[in-house]
Amino acid sequence: MTQNQDGVAPSETLSAVSPTQQNEDTRSADPAARGFRHLGPHIGFLLALLLLAANMRGSIVAMGPLAEIVGVDLQLSGVQLGLLTTIPVLSFGVLSIFAPRLGQRFGLEATLLTMLLFIAVGQGLRATGSYGIMIVGTIILGSAIAVLNVLTPSLVRRSFPTRVALITALYTFTMSTGATVAAFVAIPIRNAADGDWRYSLGIWAVFAALAFLLWLPMLRYRHKGPAPVSVTQVSLWKNAEAWWLALFFGCQSLMFYTGTAWVAKVFIDSGISEGEAATLLTIFNVFGIPAAFAAPLIYSKIANKKLAMVILHVPLMIGIPGFVFATTELPYLWAFCMGLGQGAMISIALTLVGIRGADPQTSARLSGMCQSVGYLLAAIGPVLFGALHDLLGNWEAALSFLFAIVCIQMIAALRAGSAEKIGG
Repeated sequence: MTQNQDGVAPSETLSAVSPTQQNEDTRSADPAARGFRHLGPHIGFLLALLLLAANMRGSIVAMGPLAEIVGVDLQLSGVQLGLLTTIPVLSFGVLSIFAPRLGQRFGLEATLLTMLLFIAVGQGLRATGSYGIMIVGTIILGSAIAVLNVLTPSLVRRSFPTRVALITALYTFTMSTGATVAAFVAIPIRNAADGDWRYSLGIWAVFAALAFLLWLPMLRYRHKGPAPVSVTQVSLWKNAEAWWLALFFGCQSLMFYTGTAWVAKVFIDSGISEGEAATLLTIFNVFGIPAAFAAPLIYSKIANKKLAMVILHVPLMIGIPGFVFATTELPYLWAFCMGLGQGAMISIALTLVGIRGADPQTSARLSGMCQSVGYLLAAIGPVLFGALHDLLGNWEAALSFLFAIVCIQMIAALRAGSAEKIGG
């Protein structure tokens, strides 16, 4: 059986059936399949998907620029403050494995809609200014986004089977843009509110609530997968290909979160001013946005997927060694290349999750496995990186650890990009 550029067999697409079969499917298929035979529902669902993506990082990232202010205002210890930023990532790792069951039980649309409501509630609790309530809100928020992380690739695979790479590029771009906007506006909103940082968090609760209202029409396409017995026939945890993809997802997650946490500090300790280090961190984050959009499109256009992976890793293979071995020589080049590389990798990881599953339900389970492994590694990475520095009193070993991870990521990526379907 041949495959199109996104790795989806033609028999899986909506247009690959005869008119007679289309009429039969229209009478028997679920509402999502029936509605998507027309352009309008496609556009409406795409806009709803992008609105969902905009809520998947902004509410978390908004805490970053406010962390020091929140810590001083609430008189928090370093550990207490760290929990407000670490709990969401731990939630991603711990709860991702259970998310496919929610989608299976209640349907993708209903589950995603409910998670938007939980984001609004969780972020609203974080905006109260009471530390205990903020922790509860952070747990709710992290749990909801963990479910969105896992089920969104399955939704893309099911609703846009012939355009997985393009749609993944669009929603990853939107997700990254939401994070960048959240980081950029957090301080200006606080300043406009006479120094009250709660408004900078509360605005994302309002945004999630609006998204919840706008997502209500999507319930008309409510879809449930096949019976659970058919989903559990193949164990992804015993599948070598699934583990290679999970390792790739884990390495790129670890690299991103470690870079976000420590890049500026490494530059400062190497002799670069705080202002310039902040600029370099901004470059690292901003240039990930166009890379997140372009990478799946580049990957889908190159027939040799191993070659595609090598090409997409070029920025990291320039940026990481430069950052490790010549930190202050060309710092803007290293930040630029690392930003491009990391933006590309998260988008490619999500694309592979979407196209390598044998069906949308397998893609959801594969997403759960990869994100569980990936975000647990991501939670460990920044801590281990800092521990190596504290133990040895310098950055050499920690930076060598970073270089080793990108090498492992490259090896895993070459296997993860296989055209073989997982779970089929």
